[in-house]
This record gives sequence, C-alpha cells and structure tokens, in this order.
Amino acid sequence: MRQLIFNLFGILIFFLLSLGIQVKGSQKEWWMSFTQHPRPLPAPLGDEVIFECSVNLPSEKFIWYHRPFNSEQWKPLLNVPVPYNEKEKSTSKFVLNFDDESKAGDYRCVAFFGTSGVASDPGRLSLAKMDRFTDKSNVTIRVPAGNTVPITCPVPYSVPEAVVQFYKDNVLIKNAISTGDKTMIIKNVKTSDSGSYHCTAENYITGQIYKSNYWTVLKVNSEEKSVDPFFINKPTQKEYKVLKGRNITLECFGAGYPIPNVTWSRFAVPLPRYSQSTSAGLSIQNVEPSDQGEYHCAWTTDKAKIEALIRLNVYEAPQVIKGPKSESFLEGKELQLSCNVTGTPEPKIEWLINGEALQPNYNVKIKGSSLCITSVEKKHAGIVQCVASNDYGSHSGSNLLKVTPKQQVSGGNWSQLHEPLNNNRKQPKSGGKKKNKDGHKDGIELVPPNPPNVTRLSDVSVMVRWSVPENTGLPISFFKVQYREIKSNNRKWMTPSNEIPNHVRSFEVTDLQPNHTYRFRIAAVYTNNDNKPSNNSAKFFLTKMNDFEMNKMPIPLFIGTEALGPDRIFLTWQNPNKSIPIDGFYVYHRASTSAGDYIKTTVEGINATNVTICHLQPETTYEFKIQSFSVDAASEFSIIRIAKTLKLVTESPPVQQILPEIGSHSTRNAQNGTLYAIIGGTLGGLVLLGVLSTILVVYKRSRIKQSRETSQSEGKTMSNGLVINGGVTDSKINITSNPLAVLDTSETTIQPKNGQQPLMEMTSFMNGQINNTSSNGNDGPTASTQRFNESRNDSIQPTHPSMD
Repeated sequence: MRQLIFNLFGILIFFLLSLGIQVKGSQKEWWMSFTQHPRPLPAPLGDEVIFECSVNLPSEKFIWYHRPFNSEQWKPLLNVPVPYNEKEKSTSKFVLNFDDESKAGDYRCVAFFGTSGVASDPGRLSLAKMDRFTDKSNVTIRVPAGNTVPITCPVPYSVPEAVVQFYKDNVLIKNAISTGDKTMIIKNVKTSDSGSYHCTAENYITGQIYKSNYWTVLKVNSEEKSVDPFFINKPTQKEYKVLKGRNITLECFGAGYPIPNVTWSRFAVPLPRYSQSTSAGLSIQNVEPSDQGEYHCAWTTDKAKIEALIRLNVYEAPQVIKGPKSESFLEGKELQLSCNVTGTPEPKIEWLINGEALQPNYNVKIKGSSLCITSVEKKHAGIVQCVASNDYGSHSGSNLLKVTPKQQVSGGNWSQLHEPLNNNRKQPKSGGKKKNKDGHKDGIELVPPNPPNVTRLSDVSVMVRWSVPENTGLPISFFKVQYREIKSNNRKWMTPSNEIPNHVRSFEVTDLQPNHTYRFRIAAVYTNNDNKPSNNSAKFFLTKMNDFEMNKMPIPLFIGTEALGPDRIFLTWQNPNKSIPIDGFYVYHRASTSAGDYIKTTVEGINATNVTICHLQPETTYEFKIQSFSVDAASEFSIIRIAKTLKLVTESPPVQQILPEIGSHSTRNAQNGTLYAIIGGTLGGLVLLGVLSTILVVYKRSRIKQSRETSQSEGKTMSNGLVINGGVTDSKINITSNPLAVLDTSETTIQPKNGQQPLMEMTSFMNGQINNTSSNGNDGPTASTQRFNESRNDSIQPTHPSMD
C-alpha cells in the first residue's frame, strides 16, 4: 500500500509538471506584444505632436519610422531618445514639430530585443483643416402638418469631423434631434415650426467656424386636404458607407396627407436582426458584413405609393486571422510564408523582418498575402510580420523566422593539414623507416577522426562532437580541438591546451563571439607521438539569441536517480514534448563538495529516457541536471537532483588467533599449556609469513598494473585515485601546451584567451545507457529500473524546473 501511494503521488507530480511546462510553453509562443500602438492624430501646422507606443517587455531600444502620404517607403527618424530606466524600456515617445505638411503620414515604432525587432501598427498624422460651405441656393420645403421633416446641413470637408449646430431664424436650437451629423429631425411638424433654418460647422482643433451660405425655408400647411405621398427630398444619399460594428440610419423621408406609412424590405433576405423602422428611416445597430446590400423603402396611402432603393456598403478594418508560421529555413534555400487576412476593401499586405519593410526585388516576391524569398540569407532571421492595411486601419501577425547557416565543406589542399606536431616529445626510434610525403612514417596507418559536428550551447559557446572510424591502425592517445574565425583579419587557429582523453568524443569551446562564423577540426595524437587531423567542419554561424527566443525546446522532466554501486548512479527522465525535434540530451554531474565545472555526458536520441553515470567516487554525493539539445540550441536545465554512491565493500582473508588456556593448576595442564603455546607460536609465524607473502604479491601486481595503466592513460585527469569517466593526468607524454602549433604550414596557431577548460563528456552509444541497457534507451539495468530509491541515497531538491 505504501509503495502504491508513492507511485500515485509520482504520477500526479509528473502530470502537474507536464501541464505546467505546456502552459509555460504556450505562453512563450507569444512572448511579446504591443500594449499601446501609436494613435491617429489630426493636428494643425505649427503644433507639437507626441506619438507613443508601449510593449509588454523591456526593450533595448526603439526606432521610429515615417511614411509620407502617397509613398511606399518607410524612413527611419533620428533623435529618438534611448531608454534609460525600466519604464522607458517598455514605452517610447516621439515628439514631432509639425511645421511642414510633408511630415503628415503614417508613423510606427519598432521595439528591439537584441537584433530582433517588432513593429507596431502605424498611427496616422493628418493635417487638421476645414473647407468652407459650398451650398449655392436656398431650399424650400412645403409639407402638411403632422409629418416628419428633415433639415439637412451641407457640411463641408473637415479633419477631424466638424461639429454641427442648427439655427432657426438665427436662434440656436438646443437639444436638436438628429439621425447623424448632418440631419436634424422635426417630428409631428406644426405651423409654428415654419421658418428659416441654417447651420454652422466648427473644427474644434483649428478653431475654424463657418456658416452655411443659404437657408432651408420650411412652410407647414395646416389645411386638411388630400396630398399624395411625396419625398420631402429625394434620398440624396442613395449609397451609405459604414464600418463594421457601427450604427447607422438609412434615411428615407416621405410626407403626404393623410400621413403615409413607411415599410422597409430587402430582396430575397430578411432585414437585419438589430434593425428598426421609424419615421426617420431604418436604424441598424452593430452593423455586420452580412447587412450589406440593397434596401427598399416604400411610402404608401390608400391611393398612392412611392419607392426608393438605398445601397448599404459595409467596410471592415483589417484583421490578420492567421499569421505566418514559426519556421526554420536553411540558408540559400527558398522561403515561402503566407498569412490569412480579412478586411473590406481588400487590405494591402506588407511584410516586415525585424521591423524593416521588405521591398520586392529579384530575390523577394510578394503576391497578395504570400511572401517568397528565393534564396534565404542570414539577415532574414528574426521576427517576421505580415501587416494588413486599408483606409480603416491596420493589423499585423508576427512570429519567429530562423535561418540555419549553410553548411559548406571546406576547400583547400588537404595535404597541408598533415604536418607533424611541433612538440618537445622525444621521437621513438623508427627502425630507419622514412617518412612519406605527408610527414608520417611509412608502414604506419594513422586513422584520423571524422569531421566534427557543432551544436550551439549559448551566445559564446558551442559543443564540438566527433567520431572515429574503426581503427585498425595505430592507437590514439588523446585528441586536440582547434577552431578559427572565418572572414576575419586573424586567420590563426586557436588551440585549447587541454588533452582530451581518447575515449571522449566531445569538447565545449567557449569565449567565442556571437554572430561570427567559425570552423573546427579535431587532431588525433597517436601512441608514437605522431598526429593526424580531421577534415574541417562545415561553416558554423554562432547566432546570438535572446532569452525570449532562445528556448522553445522541451525542458527534460528529471524523474529520479538510483545508486547502483560505489562508482555508478542510474538516472531517468522524460521528454515532456516529443513534437519538438531534438537531437538528444546533455547530462551534467559533479561532486556536491566541488564548485568546479560539470562533467557532461551526451545521450543521443529524442526517445532516450535514462543513462548510467560511471567512474564515480564511492560514498560521494553528486548533483545532476539535464538539458535537451539540437543543432540550434540547448534547452534550459531541469531541476537539480542529489544522489550518493554506495560504500566500497573490501574483502580480506580472516586471520585466526590461537589463545592459550588459562586457569589450570595441574602439571598436565601446565605441560599442555606449554605445548599449546609452542604450537600457537609456530602457527602464528606461518600465518604472518603468509600475510607478508600475500602483501608482496599484491604489491608486485599493483606495480605491474600501475605501469600498464600509466602507459595507456597518458595525459588524463586523476581525481582521488579514481578515473573520472576514464580521464587521468600526469601523462608521461611530454607535450607542449600547444601541440598543433605548426599543424598548418600556411597558418599559425595561438592560444585562446583565458585558456579553455574541457567539460569531460561520455557519449552513450546505446542511446543513453552504458551498462546492462537495451538499444532503445528505454529499459534500465535489470530489475533495479523498477525502483528509484530517492529517499535512501538521494537528497532531492524541492524545486521545480526552470520555465523562464
């Protein structure tokens, strides 16, 4: 029952952690966004205009861009203040002196996070102004009493829209009822409403106020005589334009006596759900695109009928329904992206990368909402945006675009790489054999390593991994790693001084420069002190990434540890998201009492779930952590778990002691005691002689074994008398700190800054397992994989995986 409870508790914890990782991962999908876009602003000449934008994460800098009216080009603006505090890192203000009409147009800000930038929706700066009235003559309305009469104001063009007021006989009409900005409604008109009406228009920004040129003269007839239906003014606006979600009234004013009835209808479809017919017209609330079409207005009496058709056009601001996918493309290959947008009229699509608009050219093709780049370049990596715009607004969708640098095989004369090492070793006698043209002794086969693969670990470090073909030639003593920067004035090879043991197949190179391109190679040093390098690696561009874009990779769920002996511990984990492609896992360990570097073990394969770490110290506490990796990056670390190796059990032959009898007073007993003493002394001497002989034999064998191991383990690291994953030091091979100094005759070799310290890495070729494991990496060693005694030997830290 107790075991069952522990199992259920473990399943619950795994479920909660997996859910947390998935939720956190989904939050990272959309790591940044604008909380405030620049707002449209009308302003008069000479005014000071302030545009403002805000993002949800601190930004390193902001850049503002301007696109004048009737132009397709966005131009960067100067004199944008650099943020100096946390608040300003999330918000940017651009102050503009609007002293020239050419400064009108669209403005947008781009927030940069490292080298990646995201652009806001643009805000439009319009010149505030108003034209004068253009009405040319008086309008006379004669109508029977009791009808509804519209008084229309011929409002001139104005930015922003003008504020309209109506007057009767030069007196302001307060609380006037209107259907919009242009029409005042007089319901149940009376003879007292007869008079002369005019209107004024005011631009509240510029302060301009203009009065209509002419009058609308209303004459109300109180006579009760039959008048056939007629339009007070034939619908002057037969076509209405409205933005989706707004309200509108379709005006159709008829009159007569007796007062006619009005009806509204649509051809083949019913009226909108939220519509209402009134004497002023058809009112539609919250207009939808489906409300677009032709409407029929009819005024009827028992004797006559008049009709009119009115067209309603519904416009819609752009909306990016589905933005571009987060994709990874190989440098030089073709890129194709698309986004799904809506809007009326059809939006114009603009593509941006890191806030900079792409212009169609021989390499960039933009057709509708699709983007095609025939040959992807490294500059295209970053944040890609699809921006849709029309007269009613702008909207964008964004995502990450990764570009994997093109892997090119190095050219050049391979024979130049086969120069012998320049070192202080004494060359063994070769029996008079001559060296061949490559500088190696005839008759000795030197099998070099394969060209290395390179994996990004951080902005300044990589993991170099290699393999060695089946070696039928001379054994390898150790490896050396070299690297150099491409397209640099310094063409020298950098060589870490560390000797990498012959069983290790990886090395971490640090102190590199982000956004630089490197090549790497591996040199094997053989037991005869000769050497041979691998071919150069493909070009590797070390991409600089920011925290928000670095890791969408799954963080391993570290489940448990179990000590299998005094020198090994079994680890198990799970991959919470196998939909993300990874190459394998890095397992780190070090003694808890040490503050040094972690020793790293590579476990290949996305499905690997366990590994046995060997060559540990007995009765020593170790800490472990895991991360997944691919060619692009490594994930964040899992939680750290603590485990202790078992005690070393030593067996020694028992020594039997013969004790004399004590307490007998008879002579026989005394004689027997003397006899026993003699026999005991003799036997004790023989036992002592045997023990001494055994010690001598053991010591001799130990010396022979030590001599053999010394010759086979030269240049490796020793820790407390035990090999750390096979590494030993104090090699008898006397080599300079830079054994590859003249490996290339055409290029010199220098030591890296601050030195390079290796992270010892043990690669498990059985998919994550060393001893007693299956080939698929999912089965543990014997029956011990069914239990993880974390409470006995492990001190598990009560922490959760880092999600940030």
